[in-house]
Amino acid sequence: MMPVLVRRAALGLGLLLGLILAPPSAAAQSTAATAPDFSEIDSLRSEGAFRDAYARLNTLKNRYPESAPVYWRLALVQVDLGEVSESERTRNSLYEQSLDNARAALRLDSTDAQGHLAVAVAEGRVALTAGTQEKIRRSRAVKRHSDRAIELDSTLASAYHVRARWNREVADLGFFSRTIVKTIYGGLPDASFEQAVRDFKTAIRLEDKVIHHLELGKKGDPPSGARENLPENGSGGGGPRGVPHGDQHESGGSGRAPAQAGGPRPPR
Repeated sequence: MMPVLVRRAALGLGLLLGLILAPPSAAAQSTAATAPDFSEIDSLRSEGAFRDAYARLNTLKNRYPESAPVYWRLALVQVDLGEVSESERTRNSLYEQSLDNARAALRLDSTDAQGHLAVAVAEGRVALTAGTQEKIRRSRAVKRHSDRAIELDSTLASAYHVRARWNREVADLGFFSRTIVKTIYGGLPDASFEQAVRDFKTAIRLEDKVIHHLELGKKGDPPSGARENLPENGSGGGGPRGVPHGDQHESGGSGRAPAQAGGPRPPR
């Protein structure tokens, strides 16, 4: 019984991350005159042309080796490529590389909220094939970096969505499973369905996208009426693969890219 519960806990913590739907926030618009122009790359990602975006980012990486936005964009495109790869080995390699690039972005600029969000996304992806203890360690990292992204940019809807899903997944483990995780592996940060609801609603207030409404309407949203708030015609954006995929965001030439909201897809 105990191994089953621990395994369930691990799967619950394999976590999320990716469905990230947030446009660049106002706090992120200023960049130096010499910063790369990311508009074409962001458009390519929004269109699903991940290989083209990847190639252009690698070129920019050589030209701008000190640009944090190049690295976290590269990290997110690698998650995109992993998502569509049919090879498990290639997919896992891309997720590992994604995490390396996301961490490189933070080494260059530890105050970049999108960099922290990219680390959270990559940690969640690497966790999918990790052992139980590593899953739990990476789950803590997802929470830590989504918290930090919000601290740095309180208008980043993506980060609220990621944190909301983290709260829901961990709270859904149940008291007994969490007790086992705490006893054997040192536990996880506090989580609750109530915090998940608050964060989903904040994401909706900041960015009225369908994916936020859909996730709010899932288990862990005690109040009724969440689905009634879903735009009838799908306006306000789409979501990840598996839900309406109309969440393409405008790209800017700033140091920030449009992002999606949290869950298993990276910001676009």
